[in-house]
Formats: sequence, structure tokens, C-alpha cells
Amino acid sequence: MTRQEFLDQVLSPLGRLTAEERENVRRELEEHVEDRMEALLEMGWDAGLAEERCLEAMGDPVEIGREMAGQYRGRGWLWIGRVAAALTVVMSIQALLGLGMLGTAWYSLEARISPQLDTKLDWVEAEEQLDLRLDMGNDVLRLFRVSVGKLDGRRVAEIAMCAYDRWPFGIVAHGWQNCIELRLSEKEARFGGGSGRGNYGAEYCRRYVSLEPEDRSITLTYTRFGETASLEVPIPEQEEAP
Repeated sequence: MTRQEFLDQVLSPLGRLTAEERENVRRELEEHVEDRMEALLEMGWDAGLAEERCLEAMGDPVEIGREMAGQYRGRGWLWIGRVAAALTVVMSIQALLGLGMLGTAWYSLEARISPQLDTKLDWVEAEEQLDLRLDMGNDVLRLFRVSVGKLDGRRVAEIAMCAYDRWPFGIVAHGWQNCIELRLSEKEARFGGGSGRGNYGAEYCRRYVSLEPEDRSITLTYTRFGETASLEVPIPEQEEAP
């Protein structure tokens, strides 16, 4: 979504505003985007990507527009309401962005220190906690658990991973899960799929690989924008009963 499309969707529910008031709202939104972009540009981000991340972080433009429209409901417009319109918009946006930034930072901190994602296996045979990390441009991919067990009648390995931006208040790149490939020795993984949770600060994902008795490790490869990096993931073995 372009900046122009974002602004148009925010302003769409604000039909009662005068042309001057709409322009004031648009200008305030533009300034918020520019302020958020400035920090990312100083860190060396591409301008297009920085703008895309900032618009994503601001949230759903339709919801923002509805929130603003609620400030202007009523039969008539009091002159004092018109004078205070710009201030109301600024406060509303700041509240929305403030909550978003706190949530982003919280998820990012959790992913760095103690990532959490429940297993979806029907039965767990063996499990190992990991701390394997791989650079993905401005983001970091972290593999924090590998489990072996049954899922839908198959013996599989479940790899739990998360990704977060290097900057605690940064936004993790969208679509990184689609850039991950899993291989067993020289053969490609036979069972993909996965699910997870997260927000702009950190995203979680589960990936699955069907296993054969002889399999001992999984190779994870990340490829995007000409950049390639790999990790070797050990497959835990079931401990023998004493």
C-alpha cells in the first residue's frame, strides 16, 4: 500500500470535514510518517522499505479513520470543535502509535530473551531447546526449539522459530517465512506447512519436516534479495529409559 492510498483510506470516513480540515489531518499524518521514517533512514534503510514499515506500524487505515470520525459525530459543528480538530487528531494518532510501539517492543524483547510458542504435535517423542540465530538483513532469525513426534499420523520434526528486528522498536520484515527452505541431507523436506503468532515487533513460526529413521539433522536455508545463509539444526533423539 502506498502512502497516498493509506492517507485516502484514513480520510474516507471523515466526510464532514471541510477541505481545510481534511488538509490539516493529512498534513499531521504525513508528519507522523516522516518522523517514523527518519529514524529508519538514519539506520541505513531503503526509503521505500522504511515507508512501507512505517505505514504497517501505524495500523489499519480504515480503523484509524473510524476512530477519528468518532471524534466528530453530532448534528452540528461548534466553532470550538473546529479550532481543536487538529489537536484531537494528533492526540488520537499518538495514542494509537504509542500502544503499537509498546506492543512492538514487548514482542521484540520476548523473542530476544524467552521466546514462547506451544507445540502442535499430537505426541512428543523428544525435544531440545536451542539458541541458533541467523542474520536476515536488518532482522534476526532465531531457532529456539526442535521437537520430534507425531502429527497427523506422521513422524515429524517441528522447528519453532521467530524473527525480530535488530532495533527493539523496529518492525520485522513481512514474508520472511516464505524465504525459508528446509532440507534433510541432500533431499528437500517432504512436509512443509506451519503456523505461528506475532505482531510487527516479532513473528513466530512452526515448520515441519517428515523424518526417516536415518535422519540426524536438518539444514535451514534463508534466501532473499540475493542474500543466502544457512543453519544446521540437530534432530533430538529419544532418551533411553534408565
